[in-house]
Amino acid sequence: MARYLGIDYGTKKIGIALSDEGGRIAFPKVVIENNWDTVAQYLSELVEKERVCTIVVGLPLGLDGTETAMTAKARAFALKLKNEFHPPVVFEKEVLSTKAVRPNTTTKEMIDASSAALILQGYLDKVNVV
Repeated sequence: MARYLGIDYGTKKIGIALSDEGGRIAFPKVVIENNWDTVAQYLSELVEKERVCTIVVGLPLGLDGTETAMTAKARAFALKLKNEFHPPVVFEKEVLSTKAVRPNTTTKEMIDASSAALILQGYLDKVNVV
């Protein structure tokens, strides 16, 4: 079985989440610095080691559902992923995912990874509808 990889894109940090082998439950994994060389190396190793089948990138939208400057940055990042990695890259809409996890996150460092897990879980819930 393969896993799904979730990404919460930020201009300074990127939150990473990974699903269980069955692709049903998302777990926060790590937060890494947003430096393309660092990101590419880390994701390359993770995609291969965990047999990632799909990369899910959070698509940040404004409160009214419109695209913002951050949406464009996330789209540009996803395009880099599509050009670099084999698994398909898909988007999951997100609004205030970081704020949604703050009250439940034990460490500040894991907020972005928890946001990535929230984004990934939203996607998994859609694809696993029976």
